[in-house]
Amino acid sequence: MVENGAADMADNNIQPGDVLVSVNQVTVSPQQNREFYFMQSTDVPEEMTLGLRRGQKEFTVKIHPQPFVKMSGQLYDEWVNNNRKKVDELSGKQIGYVYMKDMTETALDKFEKDMVSDAVAQKKALILDLRYNTGGNVHDAVLQMLSQKSYLQWKYREGKMSPQPNFAPASKPIILLINEQTLSDGEMTAAGFKELKLGKVMGMPTYRWIIFTSATSLVDGSTLRLPSWGCYTLDGDNLEQTGVEPDIKVKNSFEDRIKNEDPQLKAAVQEILKQLK
Repeated sequence: MVENGAADMADNNIQPGDVLVSVNQVTVSPQQNREFYFMQSTDVPEEMTLGLRRGQKEFTVKIHPQPFVKMSGQLYDEWVNNNRKKVDELSGKQIGYVYMKDMTETALDKFEKDMVSDAVAQKKALILDLRYNTGGNVHDAVLQMLSQKSYLQWKYREGKMSPQPNFAPASKPIILLINEQTLSDGEMTAAGFKELKLGKVMGMPTYRWIIFTSATSLVDGSTLRLPSWGCYTLDGDNLEQTGVEPDIKVKNSFEDRIKNEDPQLKAAVQEILKQLK
């Protein structure tokens, strides 16, 4: 079940392992994709009745379906939360984990809040995950935040030494995770991260989908978008042609996804732990 999803309700009697036998009194056929029974209407119904079997017992449960967009967000949140738990488990809670699914102002706001939270700021190292990032235009703000370093120490009389600034991620080991579906402004962020030498980039080469477009109006009132700005490294490489190569390549296979395994995340933790020794 999706965490906080339609079936994950306190008053529902649905448990992992229950078998779906009917949807709105229509018997589910083993030969039919079960999604067929949830796609019979263009509108999301207010309520659905599910017939379930647990062992030898059959029972019904009523649920309030959710639009795809809402469930997609819940699946994203569940994936991110599970990644954070894995990092805590593998590192003994020494490494903070932050994920950005795009480079919009909304994502930037969440990134900045995550970075200064106790779950990240108090850790000895950081993993910033840009896998599946769909882009936007906040790369400069992200890199400025990641670039902050300690420049002084101070303390109150008889107190403990404290760094200035208190928030200085660049003073700690950082790993940036990318993959084949890191797009657009996510690629610019990864390229800038490498150029500024903020840490190691791990995963797989980015998608090579980085170009800025502008809108043009036509005489019939419609509009189209044209490529306008290219993005290049300081050496002149066109990121749309080269993408960003990781410092350490680690591949996640389809089989890994089926098994709920993440070699890239595991390798990132192991790499940071070597730096913390």
